[in-house]
Amino acid sequence: MHPLILAGALAALQPVPGRTDDRCRATPIRAADSVVHRSISSLGLDRIAGRVRVSPATSVISMKFQPDRMYPPYLRQTTNYTIATDFERGTQRVEQAFGQNTMSFVSDGARRVMYSPRGAQLIAARTGNTADERAIDPWLVLADWKAANDLRVVGECYYRDYWRTVLARKTADGEERLYVDPKTGYPIKLDRRDRDNLWGDVHAEYLWSIWSPVGETVAPEFTFRMVDGEVDHERRSQRYKLQPRDSAGRLDIAADAAPIPERKAAPPDTVRVSANTFALVTPQYTNVVTLQRDTIYLLDAQTSAERAQQDSVWIGKLFPGKHPMVLVVTDLAWPHISGVRYWVALGTPVVSHRASRDFLQQVVDHRWTIEPDLLEKRRASAKLVFRTVDERLDLAGGAVRLRSIDGVGSEGAVLAYVPSDRFLYAGDYIQPGGPDSFSAVYAREVRAAVQRAGFTPEQFIAMHMKLGSWLDIERIAQRGDN
Repeated sequence: MHPLILAGALAALQPVPGRTDDRCRATPIRAADSVVHRSISSLGLDRIAGRVRVSPATSVISMKFQPDRMYPPYLRQTTNYTIATDFERGTQRVEQAFGQNTMSFVSDGARRVMYSPRGAQLIAARTGNTADERAIDPWLVLADWKAANDLRVVGECYYRDYWRTVLARKTADGEERLYVDPKTGYPIKLDRRDRDNLWGDVHAEYLWSIWSPVGETVAPEFTFRMVDGEVDHERRSQRYKLQPRDSAGRLDIAADAAPIPERKAAPPDTVRVSANTFALVTPQYTNVVTLQRDTIYLLDAQTSAERAQQDSVWIGKLFPGKHPMVLVVTDLAWPHISGVRYWVALGTPVVSHRASRDFLQQVVDHRWTIEPDLLEKRRASAKLVFRTVDERLDLAGGAVRLRSIDGVGSEGAVLAYVPSDRFLYAGDYIQPGGPDSFSAVYAREVRAAVQRAGFTPEQFIAMHMKLGSWLDIERIAQRGDN
């Protein structure tokens, strides 16, 4: 190989930030198309004309975005599907039950439609916090790569104990790479960055394992989506069968499918608690802002940077002039901290439970590479300034009092009390619910924390409840006492 060509090839093989592989080398393979076609042949996909693969599937999905701790083990949920994949046409249908209704999602590589009792609606092909259905299925990955016109061979990288041929192509969100086993031609994993509602974007690896026969073909029984090195999604597919296309159900995009109306989050409105304390309210989420001793205290930064910016506008109207600001984070579930980066970018100090510090540091340190946010643009100067709540912390000379709730279901959560208003901000899990709900248990833990602290609230508000009387919390808690 010419020295300049070799130098270029070796440069291309340097480790990509965020990827797990650190051993790569040049390869004599030059034609990426030939690698893809060999993979298609090895799986037998060139021998199933007119037929569709159908199977039930079960996914175990990590709830890392809303766990009781922000480290393993995470809470998980299980979802069942019926999936039909048409390799020839590059289409897929995923059926999922929602209550008494069944929704079908059909994709063709460029579009995705939802069939429901409301008809056919075009929806986003990929969304944050969830696995990409097409990336889960190697048949569809190969169909999409076969149709691409910009494939290139990167080289060979050592992955799962063997050298793999690595191909690359460009997408709207950057480069993705396909690892193929040179011995068998089987695809091993798809490697790329996925968008994420909290993290901006993450390193995602879709790994296929335990290949099972499907007539003249094979398909993986297990698929794993790894996110930044941790298992985020596990899919198991069994009882595969091939059947004629015309008996496999709908696998097309309806000609009359229209884009689903964009649902923009409602901007916050204000609910007055007192002359210096206001709730910032949307139909889904409520937070609180209070001015005490010339400092503005914002209790939680929910939903997104857009919501944080809207809150900032309201704060400027409610409390004109220049005031120091402090952000209090009472809970770490994803929707409640997605505005934190915005406020840190503005230099706002953060106060939260001692158990929150490491995770909030991760949120601030994480690089947004696909679509840099305000903090990323101010990376050189933006730093997390953190103050700890252990069991108690009084701010503004006691005008804002923070306490750890510290029940078995509320470890790591904080409540806030404004004694001049006799007002309590109770955080997340005070929610309408039945006597057997977690909300009732959480309400008892909040009530116990308030009693320990000697607080005497008359009003309260929570992230998912309207401004009300403290007696409302008593009623929720008492439902669990009976």
